[in-house]
Amino acid sequence: MNTVTRAFLRYPLRRRGLSILQLLGIACGVAAAIGMALSARSALSSFSQAVEFLKGRSTHSLERPAGPMEESLLPSLMSDPAVDAFSPVLDRRLRLGSGDLVRLLGIDPFLDRKIRPRLSRIRPEEAEKERFSDRFSFFLEEKAILMDNSLARQLGLHSGDWIQTARGRLRLAGTFPNPSGEPLIVMDIAHAQRLLGMSGKLDRVDLILSDEAGFRSRWARGFLIQSGQEHRSSLSDMLRAFRLNLQALSLLALFVGIFLIYNTAMFAVVSRRRDAGILRSLGAGRKEIFFAFLSEILILGALGGALGGLGGYFLSRFLTHLVTDTISNLYLFLLPVPPGFSWWILPAGSGLGCSAGLLGGLYPLIELMRVNPVQALQGRTATRREKVFARKAALLGAGILTMSLVLLAVSPLHVYVGFATAFGQLLGFSFLTGLVLILLAPPLKKLMATLTGLPGKVAAGNIRKNLSRTAVAVAAFMVALSMAIGLGMMIGSFRQSLIWWMNSQLRGEIYIGEIGEFEVPQDFYEEIRSLPGVGGVDRYRNVQIQYRGTPIYVSSVDASILRRYARFGWMKGGDENWGPVLKGAVIVSESFYRRFGLGAGDSVTLDGFQGAVHLKIAAVFYDYTTEHGLIMMDRSTYFKVFHDPTINNIAVFMDPGNPQKKEILADIVRRAKERGLPVASRQKLHRSILDVFDATFSVTRSMRVLAILVAFFGIAGALLTLFMERQKEFGIYRALGFSTGQVAAMTLLEGMGMGLIAYILSTVVGTALAWVLIRVINLQSFHWTIFFHFSWDPYWLALVTAVLASLGAALYPIGKVYQTYPQMQIREE
Repeated sequence: MNTVTRAFLRYPLRRRGLSILQLLGIACGVAAAIGMALSARSALSSFSQAVEFLKGRSTHSLERPAGPMEESLLPSLMSDPAVDAFSPVLDRRLRLGSGDLVRLLGIDPFLDRKIRPRLSRIRPEEAEKERFSDRFSFFLEEKAILMDNSLARQLGLHSGDWIQTARGRLRLAGTFPNPSGEPLIVMDIAHAQRLLGMSGKLDRVDLILSDEAGFRSRWARGFLIQSGQEHRSSLSDMLRAFRLNLQALSLLALFVGIFLIYNTAMFAVVSRRRDAGILRSLGAGRKEIFFAFLSEILILGALGGALGGLGGYFLSRFLTHLVTDTISNLYLFLLPVPPGFSWWILPAGSGLGCSAGLLGGLYPLIELMRVNPVQALQGRTATRREKVFARKAALLGAGILTMSLVLLAVSPLHVYVGFATAFGQLLGFSFLTGLVLILLAPPLKKLMATLTGLPGKVAAGNIRKNLSRTAVAVAAFMVALSMAIGLGMMIGSFRQSLIWWMNSQLRGEIYIGEIGEFEVPQDFYEEIRSLPGVGGVDRYRNVQIQYRGTPIYVSSVDASILRRYARFGWMKGGDENWGPVLKGAVIVSESFYRRFGLGAGDSVTLDGFQGAVHLKIAAVFYDYTTEHGLIMMDRSTYFKVFHDPTINNIAVFMDPGNPQKKEILADIVRRAKERGLPVASRQKLHRSILDVFDATFSVTRSMRVLAILVAFFGIAGALLTLFMERQKEFGIYRALGFSTGQVAAMTLLEGMGMGLIAYILSTVVGTALAWVLIRVINLQSFHWTIFFHFSWDPYWLALVTAVLASLGAALYPIGKVYQTYPQMQIREE
């Protein structure tokens, strides 16, 4: 290691404050990127493992297009020459006493051994404790269940214990290993049929086939036959929009992280101009200076990146809970399984830190090599040159924004184009920051001089004169605040759109039954409908089917009831659209219309009980129940197509002027509870939907916090670097009579000025980002319209954040002022 490099590497030890800030900046940026990537991968991996574990060795599955299938079909399957093994399955959801939903799998223990052999592996340490008679309780006891190890440990249960569920008490007969993250309870299928009230019914049959073509030729009519690959593709398509958004958040975290590392590395170079000038004047060559700087950048990047990788791992343990909660709310319940630690995380973090550090420090380092020693000893580049550079950067930013507009025009091609548009906006406006600082310098100088006098005037001038330092810090802060405003506007608009939809479509007084958990008996529906004073009762059935090889949903409703009481939001027309539905037509959700390009006047072909059925689409309606697409039809049409009499839940409507409304509803609630059926009022249902919505966007809110933290380090680094770089100026201030308090106020005002300009920029950039998120990215990802609802809340929150972050970032530099300023003198003159 040569003398120049050794001299440079002493610098971080002498100025520990700035070095620690630089390390923390790099670590924070790397942690944001790695933490989001690890949590997304862990949650999606748990989902995939759950799917593969339940699939077992089966090659195919057989089920009805919609609704359960008849148990009486099993002898025919047994005698089919293409079937090597089969297992009938009931696959439902069961709510535990704790409120959590788990998967309940009803299987034939003997037939299922060839399909899922791991389910038969009861833990020996528990089996040894059981009496000999207890080993057969799973087959003999009607309430006996097996539970996966993780769930049993979480609930603190052992063999022989009883557990409370929404279907009554069940007894744990043993446990089995479950490598997936999905909690699972297994029950003998005969016992499960009695528990769920599904005697003689199955959800599907898992198969091992030796002749797929022959089997399909015999069973294609009236059945859905899916191979393992088709099933995986179907589930992957279900998660497509969710996975895209996780990838976008990971890229956003990477973008913000690299921005901070760039910021930190650039400050590491520009704060050393004077040192480089001294070494050059003593005879050090350009290459020696270059490689000395490069060594420092790589060491800082490697150490900060490794620290950030470790921090990202711990951050991922928190974010994994948020991501798995979202998957549980939208798709299937998963226990959060934090990613295991791997030593590759440290080198990956170091690599990311070094790469972004090189990206941030390379250009200012090359510029420094071009400056002669006399200019370098002056401590900063001339103002005129910085002004020219700011204008060149603005031209580049304008070019990037123009490219973003071009991408916006072609954004319907793919959602990634929308993401590229958003990133282009952030990057383009970042390059405009220097020019904006020049343009806003006069009014800022006037404002700060009016408020605080001479310190404010000098502070505004310092922001303007030091563009190479302040512009990047302001850009980083602007990006963070823009994200906060854009994401806040998007979430707020989505929430208001959801509230509008609920108030329009979900207008029943009470809702009885829950999809996937309870089914409402037909006789109970008749009982409620016949009660005097009841305005109307809508029978609702929602089931997932395959359409063109992708999963969608079909819903059946009583169209005459909804036409009278609901107020659907139609893309075209009004309640007259219910007329054709009563005659056999269907209506489709906006997500179906945008996904498949089929709207009013088109026909949709569904695989029904007796084969393909062609149905005319009467209208398209706004809907937020599923991004996969929804076809809604009248109950009579649904039964003709699928022969499925199941009722998932019923909605009870009342006429507003009924004087006995409260008494009638109380009587209905009592009758439902006597049958063990769950009941929710309209307000409770709306509140639960909003709770799911808020939980779904918890990850997005976490990214806003990370972005603000990134901006905090950017402002703090800029202020501290400016302080250390202007030792001569501070000596002049002291000679002119500036007090320590005035210089501290000047430092604070510089931070506040940068925060104010960043906020002004973010109001424009954040609003534009919100428009892209709402009108482009969400529309392409989820295929539904979010209506733009303006709110001042994100702007006020961003303003408060800007003020607090600027104040917080200035605290340490102000401390350095009070510690160092009284001893400063003019030494060069």
